[in-house]
Formats: sequence, C-alpha cells, structure tokens
Amino acid sequence: MNHQVISNQLNRRGFLKSSLLGAGALAGLPSLGHLLLAAASDKTSRIKALELLVLKRNREQRRVLKVISSTGAAGYADFPDVDYAPALGGVAKKHLIGANPYAVEAIWSKMRQAGVLCSHRTALDYALWDLLGRETGKPVYELLGGPVRDRIRIYYYGKPPRQKLALEDAWRAMGRELAKQPGAAVKTDPFAVFEQIGGKKAWEDTIYEGGGRMPTEENIAFNEMVFRCLREGAGDKLDLIHGGHGQCSAEGAIATCKRLEQFDLLWMEEPVPPTSSMDEMAKVAGATTVPVATGENLQGLEDFTRLIDKRAASVLNLPPPNVGGLTEARKIATLAEIRGMQIAPHFFSYGPLSWVAMANLCMATPNVLILEANAMREMNPPRPINRARNKNLFFKEPIKIDGYYFVPSGKPGLGYEYDEKFVVSRKRLA
Repeated sequence: MNHQVISNQLNRRGFLKSSLLGAGALAGLPSLGHLLLAAASDKTSRIKALELLVLKRNREQRRVLKVISSTGAAGYADFPDVDYAPALGGVAKKHLIGANPYAVEAIWSKMRQAGVLCSHRTALDYALWDLLGRETGKPVYELLGGPVRDRIRIYYYGKPPRQKLALEDAWRAMGRELAKQPGAAVKTDPFAVFEQIGGKKAWEDTIYEGGGRMPTEENIAFNEMVFRCLREGAGDKLDLIHGGHGQCSAEGAIATCKRLEQFDLLWMEEPVPPTSSMDEMAKVAGATTVPVATGENLQGLEDFTRLIDKRAASVLNLPPPNVGGLTEARKIATLAEIRGMQIAPHFFSYGPLSWVAMANLCMATPNVLILEANAMREMNPPRPINRARNKNLFFKEPIKIDGYYFVPSGKPGLGYEYDEKFVVSRKRLA
C-alpha cells in the first residue's frame, strides 16, 4: 500500500514535469516512436522525405517546403527565409521520417517539444495538411470539420493618390466608389498618412512608459476627418478599418478612438505597440466602443492565450507565417470563440500558400469575421505592392477573387499548387 502511494506521487510529479515541455505533453500524447503512431500496414502512408525547394522566375525567388509521402503524394508550404532549415531537418530525421502523416496532433506536440521555430513549425503543419488533403482527395477545410460558409469576405488597404491625401473630397470620393462593390471593406492608417503629408507636427514629445506616443491635436483631427469623409461618401455600405501600426500610447489611442466611435469602425488595429505590453492594449480595449484588433506580431498558442486571457482585443489578427499552422490556429480560434472574440487573419505580402492555408481555416471556423488580402500574389486580378512584379506567377492556376469575396477552388489539399518547372534548387532536409 505504501509502495503504491509513493508510485502515484512519482507519477504525478513526472507528469507535471513533462507538462512543462508543452501543451502536447500536457495532453498525454504519446511519442512519435510509439507503435500507435507507426503505420498499421504496408499500405498505410508514411512520411518519406522533406525537401527545401527554391523556385526562381525573372530574378524573383520562392522558398518552398515539400513533404513527400511513401504513396508518392506531396504537400507544400511557403518556407521562411530564416536559415534554420538544418535544425528542422535534424528534428525531422529523428522524429518524422517513417511517421504517420495523419498524426498531426502528435507531430504538432513533438515539434513544440523539440523547440522547432514557430515559423518552421507553421510551414511543416501547412504542408502536412496539404499532403493529407491530396491523399484523401479532399480540400483541407473539409478535413478541418467542413465548411461553415460558402465564401470568405476579404478586404484591402486603400487611400487616395498621394497628391490628394489631405483633401476631404478625395476621401469622400473613395468612399462613394468603394460603396458600389458588395461587401466592400477598406483599411487605412491615418497616422501614417498624416506623416506622409508632412509640414505639421504629428506627435507630442512626451515619452510614455508603456510605449507609443501621443498624437498631436492636428493628427487626431486628421484621423477624424478621414473616417468622417469615408462615412459621408459611403454611407453604411462600407466597413471601415483603422489600420494602426502600434504608433500610439494608450492615452493617445483612447483619445483618438473617442473621436472615431461615431463612425462605427469595424476595428482599430494595434493602437499601441503590440509587443511592449498587453496591459496597455487591454487598457485601450476597455476604454472605447471601437473594437481593438491585434495579433500580427504574436506567435503561436502561448502568445494568443495570454492575449485572450487579458481580453486585450476582440478581433485576433492571426499571422499566417507564425501562427503555428492550422493545427495550432484552430485551437486559438476555439479559445477566442469561447470568449466571444472574432478571427480576422492578417496578411501582407506573405507567400500565397500561407494565404490559402488561412482561407481553408476561415472556411471551417465559425467565428471568422474577414480575411486580409493585401499585396496578395498569384491572384487574378492582381493586387501586389508592385504590380510589375506580379508577372512572376509561380502557381499552376491563379487565385481568383470576385470583388470582396473569395470562393476556394475546392481542389484537394490547400487547393493551389506551385509549378515545379520553376525549381532551380532542391535540397533534401530529411
């Protein structure tokens, strides 16, 4: 009896110790080496290899992770430029080769425990889901639980031409034009625009301990003018988004939001520096009726859990390259849904497979509000930062968007595929 009690205590201690390694260990997931995760028969799929591809067209390059199955199928993901691929390769050789690719939860747990960079963990997870979709002949959103909508609403940045940025009529005209398109939503950052106009002081000299600056009265008035004119031009047929970039102190953000509440904004994005203090963000969220959005500078489940617990925002901008993959993103979305928060994935000039991965998440996630599509590549019609560069398409088929709505292709996996005829380098990681 005494021996049994001691044994139980040790087991509990061991369990608590293992939980420090990550959420996967806390859930009691077995090792990838466990027989339950080995292939059940010779006909069952196994992970055969990981490759890093470099695609090039007219001096432009893409880095792509390719996960190859023993069945011959493959899954793809955009891979970050940070050169830690050898570290991922080492973990893959030890834990992934020969493993069951359908064990995505166990793989997610092992990658966290092994300390794989969040951006690389994200890419691997996207590639695995793409592989599973191709093997089963189903789009990824069906594997994530099935569609909860038939299309996804999207939005872009917008502002008048540079020489008209200070003109009220230009902002009204922009609102009128956008309002003609069903479902239109526009994001703009008046703080940054005011600085571009020049000739006037944009920020007070006071330094705030929590980070950020206090906008001058002229700066706040310009913010108010922009959204007043957009609303006057568009009426209620256009959703307005303040795309801040963490410029303000909490006090400055609150002062600005109070002036903007009358214009019924969809949200104000990152009103204060996002990585300095979630408490400052929560202070803003609790002081205004303008919804606060943030998340593009956060990483994975841990960061978003802290954000959700503090109720520092009501809209979460999941960042496609650093959200931990679809396996982790849907956990974040579920936590947000329980707290009454919405998801609006961030996107600005990331790889196109990262965007379609988020689109698959949006199709299967109830609390998604809208999806950003700024500087989107492989799109028809194109909306890149530099339109000339969009001639360098790498997909076999372009992403087609109808105005402010996107309907996925419905093809297996993520639904879109890089054309390997552009591959100029192929390196085996594992």
